[in-house]
Amino acid sequence: MNGNDEIRMLASLFAVQIPVLVICFVACVVILARWKEAPKAALWALLGFGVAALIGFIAPAAQTGLQTWIRQSGHTAEGIQAMAGLGFFWSVLRAISYLLLLIAIFAGRSAVAAGTAVTGASGQR
Repeated sequence: MNGNDEIRMLASLFAVQIPVLVICFVACVVILARWKEAPKAALWALLGFGVAALIGFIAPAAQTGLQTWIRQSGHTAEGIQAMAGLGFFWSVLRAISYLLLLIAIFAGRSAVAAGTAVTGASGQR
């Protein structure tokens, strides 16, 4: 595998991440623009989208490097195990990003006062 093949592989793996990276960028702009409304929630949301964006940048490079190592070393069995481990690592990081976003949903909210009536779908109490 020559350098051009590695660059093409990296570019194709990175291209798959572009939709996620665009959403992360837009989300970060919105979060920063509305920071003062809910700073605690904004911090958690920024961390969540930041982790997601980090995965989008680092995962293609790591996969390309690992695939290159597998091809050059000839250690196919070890490479398969390494790919599975790397996949698990990305899964854990993705779960962390979702957890941070979940925390952002509830961060800084005050509890509903006891005895407050909740309106139904028809708007009646």
